[in-house]
Amino acid sequence: MTPTELAAWWGAIIATLVFAWDVYKWKRTGPVIKVSAAPNMETFGGIPDGLKDKTFIVVEVTNTGDRKTTLTHLVGFHYTSFFQKLRRKKNKSFFIANPALSTPLPHILAPGERWLGGIDQNPEVEKMSRNGYLFCGVYHSSGKKPVLERVVIPDENAT
Repeated sequence: MTPTELAAWWGAIIATLVFAWDVYKWKRTGPVIKVSAAPNMETFGGIPDGLKDKTFIVVEVTNTGDRKTTLTHLVGFHYTSFFQKLRRKKNKSFFIANPALSTPLPHILAPGERWLGGIDQNPEVEKMSRNGYLFCGVYHSSGKKPVLERVVIPDENAT
């Protein structure tokens, strides 16, 4: 192999690596939304009277990306089996019009910020969690699909 051929191969390899790195950086730009959901949360102190003795699923949303996005909907999905989840065949879907204890939606979420919302943990929501797969999450303006987190509400009567 001549030095010219060697230099050509070296240039081609470096160019390919630089191109792959640019694709990786491009895919990682924009908002990166993380969702966590905690069931069985009760309020304590300084809460309006209508919410005092209720239990909530608290949904926390953080933006770890480098651009802001707008949270548009707080949603929940129920699947009766894992196979239905894989096929995206929802048994029931719902959105929360006025999330409890939160900033109203739509809400602009800048990089590094978080948003909290509450879903009333009523008997119907508990039944969905115990009889299948319950997911809660948000839709945002920079994505086509919701960002979801599974919610497991343990049965208090089980030993």
